[in-house]
Amino acid sequence: MTRKEILSGLWEFLFIALMLVGLGLVSPFIMIVGILGLFITIGARIWSRLSLEDVVYERELPDHAVFVGDEFDIEVRVTNAKPIPMPWLRIADTVPIGLEVMNGKMARSNSRAALELRESFNLAWYERVRLKYSVKALRRGYHQMGPAMLDSGDLFGMFPRNDTVAQPGKGVVVYPQTVPLPDFEMPSGRPIGDNRAAVALWDDPNRPRGLRDYVPGDPIKTIDWKVTARLRQVLVRTFDPSVTQYAVVVMDVSTTSYLFTGYSPRLLERAIVGATSIATRTMELGHRVGLVTNGVALRPGTRMVIPPSASPGQLASIMEALAMIRPVSPERIDRLLEREASWAVPFGATILIVSAVMSPDLMEVAERLAAKGHPVRAIYVGWDEAPEGTPHVPIESMGDRFDLPVPPPPRASIGDTFADDFDDDFQQDVELERDEANFERWKI
Repeated sequence: MTRKEILSGLWEFLFIALMLVGLGLVSPFIMIVGILGLFITIGARIWSRLSLEDVVYERELPDHAVFVGDEFDIEVRVTNAKPIPMPWLRIADTVPIGLEVMNGKMARSNSRAALELRESFNLAWYERVRLKYSVKALRRGYHQMGPAMLDSGDLFGMFPRNDTVAQPGKGVVVYPQTVPLPDFEMPSGRPIGDNRAAVALWDDPNRPRGLRDYVPGDPIKTIDWKVTARLRQVLVRTFDPSVTQYAVVVMDVSTTSYLFTGYSPRLLERAIVGATSIATRTMELGHRVGLVTNGVALRPGTRMVIPPSASPGQLASIMEALAMIRPVSPERIDRLLEREASWAVPFGATILIVSAVMSPDLMEVAERLAAKGHPVRAIYVGWDEAPEGTPHVPIESMGDRFDLPVPPPPRASIGDTFADDFDDDFQQDVELERDEANFERWKI
């Protein structure tokens, strides 16, 4: 219990004692002061109890995902939906360090992973205030604001009252950074598909080309019987050869050989940037891209195994999955890949493995997949030199290309540490100048 809370419970006793002193001294003035003080205290306590009733605190975040470095706006609305004014209201809203509020008063919180966005103003009866902030995305992930602490009370500040607004739910998805890879090329081993091949690998029945005369040895099923009957000449259908370009990016979350040795945040970001960049480049080359990763998502319900697809939102789904990855995984990537390959990796699809470890078990699985007809490339993003590959799975070292600088976390601009009572400078000048955030108010 704070000092203010202790003192707030003594006001009634103080004025009752003053009334008794006035009665004992037969002093009408002291008695009147005690009575008025008692009435004011009771009224202030009732006002304080009702101060946060029917107060609605809302945040509006962007519906779309953003990239690291992007700036976007968020809107905060505070509504006083009762016939009692609020002479003062203080707000402390929690903002994760992955987001930087460019035009707000930021203070340290009791969490190393967040700062507090602080504001102070008054509200008349049935009035709404709207504040707009410019926010910059600093780190990939799924960032949720809140909880927010509202602090208000009576006109004299005798009985402060606070409440916490959790407001769980929607957050901001920040995609990982990407690196241009103009020199990254890849083959494909699937003989059936959508893109015409320069060399006739396989006749694709989905791409008819025309008719020609029957030649002994042609399959009976290629004869066009309707045309043959009409022209009284045996003709067979011909097809264009094609090669479908499927690719699956396999991203390993592990950054050390053993789980108990912890993890390297820098190597993890290398792997994520590498997987995102390769998936983007592969889709630019016309491939249908999928993802297999042993990462655990920050947000429940996010798919971490995504089969290749021609869906317009496929790349966004892959980027969202990579943005959500936590530092550790309960499952080894080699076991996951071997289990999910039957449905997540189409026949002949190119497999692109991105890992900072390249364990022998992973290379064994990659070699078996290569023996089944999958072109496999392994991209090593670790610190040391790339280990030796296998006869069918070469290993390339590309870690330096994906080693991007991590922006520093945002700094507090006011205050020092979190406390139950706000800093003295924050309690002064209740109606602050609005040069740091767009501020509007109107009646409802």
